[in-house]
Amino acid sequence: MRILTLLLLLLPALLAAQQIEVQVPMDSSGTIAEITPELRARTGLFSEVVDFLSARLFQGGDSSFVLEVAFRREGRLARSRSALTSAEALAFRQGLTHRLALTVRAPGINQEGRPGLVVRQTMMALGFYGWAVPLMLEIEGSRGSIAAYMLTSAAGFAFPYYLTRNRPVTTTQTMMTTFGSTRGLLYGHLVRKMIAPDEHSEASEWGLPMAGSLIASMAAFKLAETSGLELGSAELIGVMGDFGTGFGLGTAHVSDLWDHENRETAAHATLLGMTGLGLAGGYLLSQREHYTRGDAYVLRMEGILGAQIMMPIVAALADKREKSYSAGAMAGGVLGVGIGNWLLRDEDFDFSEGALISCGHIAGGLLAGGLTYLIDSSDNFDGLVYHSTIALGSLAGHALLYRTFKLRR
Repeated sequence: MRILTLLLLLLPALLAAQQIEVQVPMDSSGTIAEITPELRARTGLFSEVVDFLSARLFQGGDSSFVLEVAFRREGRLARSRSALTSAEALAFRQGLTHRLALTVRAPGINQEGRPGLVVRQTMMALGFYGWAVPLMLEIEGSRGSIAAYMLTSAAGFAFPYYLTRNRPVTTTQTMMTTFGSTRGLLYGHLVRKMIAPDEHSEASEWGLPMAGSLIASMAAFKLAETSGLELGSAELIGVMGDFGTGFGLGTAHVSDLWDHENRETAAHATLLGMTGLGLAGGYLLSQREHYTRGDAYVLRMEGILGAQIMMPIVAALADKREKSYSAGAMAGGVLGVGIGNWLLRDEDFDFSEGALISCGHIAGGLLAGGLTYLIDSSDNFDGLVYHSTIALGSLAGHALLYRTFKLRR
């Protein structure tokens, strides 16, 4: 009885002595609950502890703190507990936050596309700008022409290198810039034919195409930068722009715009306008459908394949009328792009697969055409026969590689 009475008297004291500890964050921001081995390696804390497992911080009811470190000793779990005052816990938290701040690196600038951009613009300078500038300036003599070529080619490297040294350059920007610089030559030429068709000076002959190339390349770079286009979407826009150019050529031919001198301005305007419609159509399609870069390559070849398949039909029905071929190619191109877009809805071909399908398409057509030429001993070059065999060869090469990569996935 006395023992029971004694226990009842001591129970409040025992309960008061019991302390509940609650785990608390270990840093000042309140985001780190535990120091793991990876975090320990980053901060350099507890380097003296062998076989470190974790560290946690606990707070008691009387505002005291306990730092618990878990580790392995002789294969068994062991723990060490160190009491900390409020000031010591605050100092530990601030020290951990400071160490973390020192290890955090500012996100780097994405310049994965910069080498390709600089190299391609250098090649443009070597292949076109360097030749165009001496002609545009009408520099006479080999010494001045060679010097202008070398200086212009050097500028083709220096300017893009300098202008992109501290700014993001993605692969999409590189691809779009290359598209703009190459197709801009055509756009500048078309503008010259529209505004000055009778001007035949070297300055207009070379100046506007070069200006078109530079303006289109800068506009394409800026568009890729501000729109956030993915690489596949940008490639799709380029593909549809090329189709627009082809449709512009076909439309001008079917409409007899090339056959009359007074209609040539309308022909060039049609070509430029259809190119713009193709680019706009590619952009709208890229917003509706998901395209990889390989998908865009395949779509290009399927549009071409549609035009190829229409050629033997036209050859059989039109009796060599040139405008019928243009009309048939346009109709087949529309059909091919439509079917291709439907087939590619559930596909995601990568760049290498799209390139190989394109090469298989071309190689199949060349193989069929070459064999037909060897067999054709009469040399009469029957359009129906050649168009049929080339179309079938292209279809076989395209379908074989398309199916191969589809089944591989």
